[in-house]
Amino acid sequence: MGVAFSTMSDDLFPKLSILLALSNNQAAEAFKPILRSNGIGRAVAVNSNYDALAILKEMNFNMIVVDDRFPELGGFDFCRFLRLTSISVSISPIILGLHEPDQQSVLKARDAGATKIVAMPLTGQSLIKAVSSTMGDMKPIVQTNSYNGPDRRRPTDRPWTKPERRKEQEKLISLQQQHKAMFGVLK
Repeated sequence: MGVAFSTMSDDLFPKLSILLALSNNQAAEAFKPILRSNGIGRAVAVNSNYDALAILKEMNFNMIVVDDRFPELGGFDFCRFLRLTSISVSISPIILGLHEPDQQSVLKARDAGATKIVAMPLTGQSLIKAVSSTMGDMKPIVQTNSYNGPDRRRPTDRPWTKPERRKEQEKLISLQQQHKAMFGVLK
């Protein structure tokens, strides 16, 4: 039985293909039927960064869920690595779970290119909520020499008065371009 969450992004759930890259593989395996029962198209769990890289060569994913203790490379470096690749997952949402979410680890996750940061351990309900809210609040992707990941700026009520550095930026992947790469459709 699914967990009831309703957002405008739910219509994309059947098109979602999620890679679960968690340090607790038993929990990752348990999340697969929970995700599917909530309308997610596909969920695949992997044991390590090596397994993740192998499956990324075989299958396309449009969302990654990883935690900071993911074996071998670690969640932060894995997130950073994904953002630097040329495959479509580089512009897809990445949910990064933190076992000890303090200010330093949150900033590290943000700088690694995480789209959403969640506290570990996850429950089925918290994972569905994170997936839904992530899809509902996607940001353009910035690709520069110093940062690859979601636009970290927050909209404000007052107009932007500083120089607009990103207005003409070539390496800004719009939401429309992300949706086209992730789902083959413009949103």
